[in-house]
Amino acid sequence: MRRHLAVLAVAGSMGAACPTYAQIGTILYQENFDSIALGDSVNERRGPLSFANLTALATDPNSAPRPNAYTHTGPVGWSVDNDFDNYGLFDPTNALGTSVISTDPVPALLYRVPNLGYVVGNKGVGNKGSAAHGVDEWEGWSFADKTFWASVDDQSRSAFTSAIGNVAVADADEYDDLGDGLGGNYYNTGMTSAAVNVSAYAGQNLTFKFDSSWRAESFDDDHVTLGRPDNNQTAIVYAIYDGGSPEPIDFWDSDAGNSNAGDTIPDRPASDYYKPDALNENLSYNLAIPVGTTNVQFAFGFINAANDWWWAVDNLSLAQGANPAFWTEGFESVTLGPSTNERVSTVAAFAKVTGLNTDAGSTPYPNAFSHTVPAGWNIDNSGIPAAAIGDNNIGVFEWEGWSVTTRAFSAFASQTSLNNFTKGSGNIVIADSDEFDDLAGADGVTKPITTVLESPIIDISSLAAGTLALQFDSSWQDEEGQLAAITVDYGAGEVIVLNWNSISGDPLFHGTNLDETVLVDLDNPAGATTAKVRFKYTGGNNWFWALDNVQIGAAVPEPASLGLVALGLAVAGATARRRR
Repeated sequence: MRRHLAVLAVAGSMGAACPTYAQIGTILYQENFDSIALGDSVNERRGPLSFANLTALATDPNSAPRPNAYTHTGPVGWSVDNDFDNYGLFDPTNALGTSVISTDPVPALLYRVPNLGYVVGNKGVGNKGSAAHGVDEWEGWSFADKTFWASVDDQSRSAFTSAIGNVAVADADEYDDLGDGLGGNYYNTGMTSAAVNVSAYAGQNLTFKFDSSWRAESFDDDHVTLGRPDNNQTAIVYAIYDGGSPEPIDFWDSDAGNSNAGDTIPDRPASDYYKPDALNENLSYNLAIPVGTTNVQFAFGFINAANDWWWAVDNLSLAQGANPAFWTEGFESVTLGPSTNERVSTVAAFAKVTGLNTDAGSTPYPNAFSHTVPAGWNIDNSGIPAAAIGDNNIGVFEWEGWSVTTRAFSAFASQTSLNNFTKGSGNIVIADSDEFDDLAGADGVTKPITTVLESPIIDISSLAAGTLALQFDSSWQDEEGQLAAITVDYGAGEVIVLNWNSISGDPLFHGTNLDETVLVDLDNPAGATTAKVRFKYTGGNNWFWALDNVQIGAAVPEPASLGLVALGLAVAGATARRRR
């Protein structure tokens, strides 16, 4: 009976789905890497004890508000509308939008580009008013301390260097970070200024200026009722004369079009109103004040955003020609209150620092990692650029090729998703191109890398042909460019028995699975007496592949009547080199 490669629960033959035909009966070899003594960290270091910022419920007992953070109350005369529908331009089903149809053999509707200025899907901000869903600080336009805003998760927010002190910000990205966030709805919010007296300038031209920070994103978040990713984060600036109808003075969106060769999204140009990221921009507009006008207000609409990015403004002014501005607004008059969900932990912890091995302001993390593997195992890092090899502060040394470590240390080093690898216990082995690139990372230096973990040569002379199998626990986070392969060598060269890539839709695609058991048929030929298994990982600042509980033994057809008979080779005395 020919055995087939299989993955428990999610099967795959060279990456493609197939049923499970076999399981391991007699174990010839097993390894869980727990015999390896871990040494101190080198570049992933502990900074001073600190109290971390976190996003949590206002009732969280292990955190406290941060002072002088934000308010939803603007300057006198200003208002915020979190039921915003862009002054009645509401198209709930996006019926007026333009369809984008895939180029698949059977075409499918991918999304619809909203009609100019129309709010689609829902009015206002999804889950507004909920204490459990959506970060209160960013529920619609907010007035916040610039440093506080950037500190919750920088992601280039600190690049708004023209801003001073307080800013007005609509941040759909951060709002979505608590509970169910937007609840699958979109984020639509409007802000209107106080009335500015311009009666002395009626019939004349004025200059309106402000500083702006914008980060674009579109067509990647399904709406709960539309069932499509119709999000197109959009900004609109209006002038309102004497309380009349809003008159748009600028408009931009996030629609970059598409020109990616090989995908099934039709090529199309960017929107006429597309604005790429503009993180620190000064905008200036000429306003012709109508004859008889007494006052003007300015309104700022931020619409059709999902878990996208932000728009922030500061330093508004109105002037005539080269004369000094007769009206300014920098939001410094607002009184900021304590934070609600953007909190600070009341439990001190060591901050993580990725730094030089000589960094005097930090200390190593104890019992962190080792590049020593169990007896008979080997790591081949010939696929890592030579400049990054060794403890030389080029590439994070802990993640230079396959490493023995713990889930706790990997999580400390920022791979918190490894907390989901519950099948891995004690020591695990990991190849992590993401964290490796975090010190002096550069193309051709720390990326891409290929690293190979080789098992001992295993005596299989007692097994019948076609009965050898490999089982292991795996944690894999995919990103395009990341590859994994397993080969077996019976003395005549390597044979690929598992091949994963990160290209969605490809037959070899293996999506993120952070906690799975994998069973691979090694299909040993007649006459083979030894076997060596190799685990190959390739990535370039992608994510990781972690393993534990490797077993090699005889496969039996299902249903199996044999219990697991442990004949594992004991691996003892392996000692890690400790770095000081």
